[in-house]
Amino acid sequence: MSAPVQLRFRVLGSGSSGNATLVEAGDTKILLDAGLGPRELAERLQSAGVDPASLSIILLSHEHGDHSSGAASFSRKWGVRLCGTRGTYAAAALGAEEIAGYDILTPGSTRAIGSLTVLAVPVPHDAAAPVAFVVSWGEASLGHATDLGHVTASLVQAFAACQAVLIESNYEAGMLRDGPYPWSLKERILSPLGHLANADVARYLATGLAPSCRDVGLAHLSEKTNHPEVARMAAERALEASGREVRLAITDRDGTGWIEVAAARRSAAGQLRLWTE
Repeated sequence: MSAPVQLRFRVLGSGSSGNATLVEAGDTKILLDAGLGPRELAERLQSAGVDPASLSIILLSHEHGDHSSGAASFSRKWGVRLCGTRGTYAAAALGAEEIAGYDILTPGSTRAIGSLTVLAVPVPHDAAAPVAFVVSWGEASLGHATDLGHVTASLVQAFAACQAVLIESNYEAGMLRDGPYPWSLKERILSPLGHLANADVARYLATGLAPSCRDVGLAHLSEKTNHPEVARMAAERALEASGREVRLAITDRDGTGWIEVAAARRSAAGQLRLWTE
């Protein structure tokens, strides 16, 4: 007897060494970003039990190499189409690459991909036309935002029905200021078009996280200006202060196992049950 269809995701890699997240529901499998080399990306997919050629599409959040460097070669080898904004297509110079095809995703629009629906959410980052994603199957949704300089009201609204959120927690402010980067890079990271600090994520978790959300993944942690336990502590304090019970996962260059995303159920009293072990 076949297993019931469910929405689930698995981070294949996270951080400056390369970002990619696998999302599936039934026979539909998509990849969010392809910042790993094509061979490594294929190996990680196969380790997750997924044939690389079975991907329906690769969606690119933006053109920076740690999110897109493996996309063209992977598309060419495995015959998988790419999808992203017009800005990403131009900035990544994909018109000069031999690829299986490129579908335009307009910020603010949705696209049906097999059994999944993907919403592109514009985000502030120093790229041509960067987006976050909301991937939905039925009433279950994953919010995915791994490069952005600040959390916007539109992002909070877009993630308002998500049961799982993967969001970057890139740096700890003190570690960045005292760290080894040149000041020009520090200014870029600190800018409203740069990256999220642990404190930014903590504020989002305390005040903007959807009541339905019961899984949070912290992504894109810097290896030089952050530490997994520092990021975890900031997030846990925020969740505790707001009275939230949420499963918390810290991602790294090796990724994660599968994380299931299920629509919130209501108790007999009509209240949302966040999660139970």
